[in-house]
Amino acid sequence: MLFSSLSTAVVALSLFAPSVTAWPQYPRATNLDALSAKMPQNTLPPPTNLKLKYVLLGIGTQNYTCLTSNQTAAPETTGAVAKLYDLGTQLNKDPWAQFKIPTISGLALSLFKAPFGGDRFLNEYLKQQGYSQLLGNHFFTAKVPTFSLNQVKAKPFPQAMVLKKADMDAPKWACPGTTGEGAVKWLQLIDDQNLSQGGVNTVYRIETAGGKAPTVCKGKPKTFEVPYAAQYWVYGPN
Repeated sequence: MLFSSLSTAVVALSLFAPSVTAWPQYPRATNLDALSAKMPQNTLPPPTNLKLKYVLLGIGTQNYTCLTSNQTAAPETTGAVAKLYDLGTQLNKDPWAQFKIPTISGLALSLFKAPFGGDRFLNEYLKQQGYSQLLGNHFFTAKVPTFSLNQVKAKPFPQAMVLKKADMDAPKWACPGTTGEGAVKWLQLIDDQNLSQGGVNTVYRIETAGGKAPTVCKGKPKTFEVPYAAQYWVYGPN
């Protein structure tokens, strides 16, 4: 769950902050096969005959609308926006990766929404852990979830345009978010329309924190955002 005070967050930050002073300029040819074996257990269909290309931390908002006057209606999703940071390069060589993976999203969201200086504490955490390399952004293109890694120096740069194929509820122990709203579902997203580029076509949204909509629109504006964090494990053909 979220930290109750800024001081608690700072203490937690120090516990998860080994010294990382530098890391290679992205892109770097990295084999993530070993990290792929550490993918958190889930009930989603497995990434069969695919190769893990990137592991990303997404930090941003899930976006919703309440355009009806019916206060008991459920909010409708209008997509999400998030910055995408490189986790895979550092986790791939971290002997503690298996234990860190379940903590990253909740801790990042807690620091992101800290009451004072959240961005500063989040950026320091990402820097110290070696996760601060921004690779791109997550957004929706004509209602299609898009993961644009336009900071990767490749032609064409990796961009997955995918649709939901399977989902599962987040585990009970997932970080419930900024107001206890709950963690959004874990997803399997696949490009079956050949819209993607750069050797990626499948994305798993896992290890979610926050982002869930309230059950009804009562008291909500016509449009609103709910902060969230998640890990995106991005696959492509071998």
